[in-house]
Amino acid sequence: MSHRMDTPVSTYEPMSAATLAPAPHPEAVRGAALHHAVRRDLRRLERVLDEPVTAVRRQAIIGHLGFVLDELAAQHRLLDLSIWPAAAAQRLDLADLADRVRNSHDELVPATVMVRNATQGWSRSATARGSVLSAVRELNRRIGPVIDQDAELLPLALETLVAVPAGPAEVEPRRAPRLTSPTRLARRTFWLLDGLDARQAALLLQRMPPAGMWILRNGFSGGYNRSSYLMWVGGGTGPAV
Repeated sequence: MSHRMDTPVSTYEPMSAATLAPAPHPEAVRGAALHHAVRRDLRRLERVLDEPVTAVRRQAIIGHLGFVLDELAAQHRLLDLSIWPAAAAQRLDLADLADRVRNSHDELVPATVMVRNATQGWSRSATARGSVLSAVRELNRRIGPVIDQDAELLPLALETLVAVPAGPAEVEPRRAPRLTSPTRLARRTFWLLDGLDARQAALLLQRMPPAGMWILRNGFSGGYNRSSYLMWVGGGTGPAV
């Protein structure tokens, strides 16, 4: 068995320039980076889960899988409960598109639940790795069209909100919850930046607060890189199962 220790994490290719085309609105930049990160990690997981892993590596992957699914769910909540309702309130002709986006997110829920359930089973028994792999493959198969649709339609919703003067508070999009911990923000930003197009990365970092940027530069890179290496390249103590 080989963990392919000679494969650097940085060799994974980013999404195409078309998917990550620079956009002026911060939510479009953030959304494109998040979709890139989700797709990147699901593809990595398909490779990693196809071979035995050590117990330490298994726990790292389990924790990261929960993090990825939480980030994806938060993005869908932001779109479905905030951005698209606000855009449709400004332009009634966008209501059908808002429904289409929400329905596509709802249709993805069973696949994400399957991954969560399989991951919980894997946390209890190392022999359940195959179930996680099958669930990740199914999610990866289903998520592509949803991400592509969001990438195509989100700029339209955001352009509507920027073009129309702000109205009553109830139709303004709510911002994503602020991460109070600079360390959490740094971890999340490292995740988004991994393999991201350099121009898109520069746009993403424009909104990083000073405290988060300091941690990003000085106090977090080593820990993040070690964790990523463990998950995607290999390592950890104990027999591989």
